[in-house]
Amino acid sequence: MLTLNFTKMKKLFTLLSLFVLIGMSANVFAQTFDQTTTINSTRPYYVNSSDGSAEDLPGHTGSTYQWSVYDYQSDFLTVSSLTAAAGTDYSFGAGSDETFKAQITWLAAGNYVVEVVETSSNSCTTTRRFSVQIIELDLLVQTYDHETTPNLLDADFTTCNTNSGDIWGTDNAEDLNDESLNTMKFTYKVSLYTKKAGTASDEIMDSFTSASWKFAVSNASNTKPTTTEANITWAIPTQTGVTGSIDANGDGNITATGVSEVTIEVTVQNVADAPDENYVLDFDIEPSSVVVDLNGDSDFSEGTEPTGFDGTDGSHTNSAFQITVNPIPNTNNIKSN
Repeated sequence: MLTLNFTKMKKLFTLLSLFVLIGMSANVFAQTFDQTTTINSTRPYYVNSSDGSAEDLPGHTGSTYQWSVYDYQSDFLTVSSLTAAAGTDYSFGAGSDETFKAQITWLAAGNYVVEVVETSSNSCTTTRRFSVQIIELDLLVQTYDHETTPNLLDADFTTCNTNSGDIWGTDNAEDLNDESLNTMKFTYKVSLYTKKAGTASDEIMDSFTSASWKFAVSNASNTKPTTTEANITWAIPTQTGVTGSIDANGDGNITATGVSEVTIEVTVQNVADAPDENYVLDFDIEPSSVVVDLNGDSDFSEGTEPTGFDGTDGSHTNSAFQITVNPIPNTNNIKSN
């Protein structure tokens, strides 16, 4: 009987130990960071101050401060053996080693711990730590064709204009550009993600529901036929939270607030012309122009898409696929003698 009770107690102890381990593991994996912000953001950190502008908490006259940054570890309050790399993971602003406040620019995605050690005038010390999660910004540009139900393109696209194959008689104009030719509308969707090569669940609005972000559209390859009737119209259709404009050359600046996706449309006027007189539609968005505002102060200093996030190294593409629209031939009326 004694052996049986001991066995039961041993099993109970084993189960309790397992539950404790599971609970500890769950706590580690469910860690909530004190702050989540984006790569290339510059953020202030301070102690003994109500707003960071002045050391206004009494009792700290004569104190000195030492700021440090560590790689995040599960037991971050007691372990500090892994120092983050200054100049690679982060950089300090001026005066961060000796004042009650520090300014840190985050240079690499990852999990970190900000530490400050206050040494009082009588040489006693207190250490405070603050956990920070840094996530990446990664823009995605998607290009759609001109069909009634647009299809997502996965490569450069060449097509005839939508009047190709139409039948014209002698009652029609000699110059087909004098007829009512159709227009073609192409669509682009620009999405901002908070994880490199992320999925829909990683869109920025899942992490920062009220954030604003903006970007610049640059269209160096925008061309059109030389015929007078040829025309390209870029537009940003009405969308909640989206403002900005794109000019006739396809260049512009767009800001989005509280949404992760922006739609851009371009309409071309069909023309009849020589085979080499075509429309070419294309644009790029430089990573350096993709910036975010996370705290509502409109200075957009809380993050920038990393240089090189342009479709290489596993990132999404910042460029639209090139669309080429060929005109119909300007065939004149049939004549006979």
